Amino acid sequence: MSHPAQTYRQFSVQGATPLGLVVMLYDGAIAAMQRAVAAIEAHDVQKKCTHLNRAQAIIAQLEGTLNFELGGEVAQTLKALYVYARAQTLKANIQNSPAVLRSLIEKFSTVREAWYQAEHGQQSSPSTPAGEESPYAPSPTLEPGSWRMSA
Repeated sequence: MSHPAQTYRQFSVQGATPLGLVVMLYDGAIAAMQRAVAAIEAHDVQKKCTHLNRAQAIIAQLEGTLNFELGGEVAQTLKALYVYARAQTLKANIQNSPAVLRSLIEKFSTVREAWYQAEHGQQSSPSTPAGEESPYAPSPTLEPGSWRMSA
């Protein structure tokens, strides 16, 4: 029998839009980085590494889903953010620096909010002006429990 939280997440992913999935990934990366900050402050090396590895995996997934053909300059900018984020998580790990992670969390939160706004149509996202395609393009076969998108 599965856990209720796991079941809820599975249904949330299955019913999400492509932009909603991107927002979920940003939420996951931000949460993992926040947990890594707490672990650093608690001097818990094992948990720090676990949470930073999770953040790295999510960042790699975000990067792997970029569509440079549709996304153009926006996709290139996001790629640069993800390369920077991977380097910063590594730096935070080596230096045991919550400050590095807090700065990265702030940047990710800003970009996450832009995607959230784009998804909910409240205003044009700075990264996807009205009428432009998203740099994330869904694959024709989005399977339950998986949100792999075309690169």
